[in-house]
Amino acid sequence: MTGAKTANQSDAYTYNPTLFKKGLFIWGLATIFYFFDNLLNVAPSAMKTELMLEFNSTAAALGALSSCYLWAYGLMQIPVGLLIDKYGPRRLLTVASISCALGSFVFGSATTLGMAMLGRVLIGFGASFAVVGCTKIASIWFSPRRFALFVGLMVTVGMLGSAFGLSAVIPYVENIGWRNTMYHAAIISFVVSILLWFNVKDKLPGRTWIGDAVAKRNVFKDILEVTSCSQAWIASIYAGLMFVPTLAFGALWGTPYLVEAHGYSRADAGSLASLIFVGWACGGPIYGWFSDYIGKRNLPMAIANVTTLIITVSIIYLENVSASTMGALMFLLGFFSSGFIIAFAVMREKNRPELSGTAVGFINTLNTFGGAFFQFLIGVILDMVSSGYIVNGERMFTLAEYQKALLSLPVCLVLSMVILFFLKETNCKSAYHD
Repeated sequence: MTGAKTANQSDAYTYNPTLFKKGLFIWGLATIFYFFDNLLNVAPSAMKTELMLEFNSTAAALGALSSCYLWAYGLMQIPVGLLIDKYGPRRLLTVASISCALGSFVFGSATTLGMAMLGRVLIGFGASFAVVGCTKIASIWFSPRRFALFVGLMVTVGMLGSAFGLSAVIPYVENIGWRNTMYHAAIISFVVSILLWFNVKDKLPGRTWIGDAVAKRNVFKDILEVTSCSQAWIASIYAGLMFVPTLAFGALWGTPYLVEAHGYSRADAGSLASLIFVGWACGGPIYGWFSDYIGKRNLPMAIANVTTLIITVSIIYLENVSASTMGALMFLLGFFSSGFIIAFAVMREKNRPELSGTAVGFINTLNTFGGAFFQFLIGVILDMVSSGYIVNGERMFTLAEYQKALLSLPVCLVLSMVILFFLKETNCKSAYHD
């Protein structure tokens, strides 16, 4: 082909300090959007008291409200990759950030639980573009050799966003109220959308943007091929079950559990729960390196599974635990459970290279759906076993009641351990390459 080169011809990349700095700035803006999306994801955990009082809701209703973000996020995982490939990150990330702004405003203005759920859906819809947008920008502006580095940095930043959301949003809510907190979130999201629109570029200078070849392929055939692979289902279900402690406990029920069952203040509980995401940010890169180093996938995933189960049981059933010990347990929960991220590499290795985006979208869909379902299920179980304990109009739950509801977490981890036995080792090699 002659003439201008397309934006996705990474083999033609030549290092240029000026372009690298510009790309770093653009990628940084997109990563800030991802950071803030993760903060919005965990916000209901910081607002549990206010939301249950405002909407006179049950624990199941709170779980359903929080999970609306995840259902919308999960449903969009495969379509988002196709849209980003066709239209580029600039327009779609801008629209996504506006959706988060609108959702935050609707959530903050909600007078009914249904209206609040709509706000969470809009936020989840917008957030679903963040990861793919960041990775697309990295593929355009940086050398392929640096792609894994920037993906790893992106994940770390996102997890720190969740950690910050738990540790910083609680005092914010206590000072200005949950509605004003969400209004401020709407303003920040709108400002981010403006920055994204005026700064993100879909192509390197001198190149012409066209939709990727994926736009010309039979998308439904690609999806059918991925979903017809039994190994893809095994890897995805394993990952989804392993991610439940992070999404269901860390992102929603962890902070209320520490407050109501162990007597911590909301601020202290939020700080302790945030360590799950700090541990996640530290553990993910280490597990990835270890897996590549030994040339095995299943062994580090099994280690992650067993250690996560031990830590989860300790967090749920140990009593009279000091704050330092609980903090260490929370950090280790995030650190060890992050090992399931290796399943994403397995998905790439089990599928044709040109289907990698669809394969990753599929596993991410199941990951998110698992967290959404268990956020709701834990709330349902809490309502079922509740003794009707009310403090200042808010329904509270005892340690014994939380232990019954959170038993679902170790059950998930035992199931993931069983499922892992059926996953065939790839030895870090693609089934479609020598």
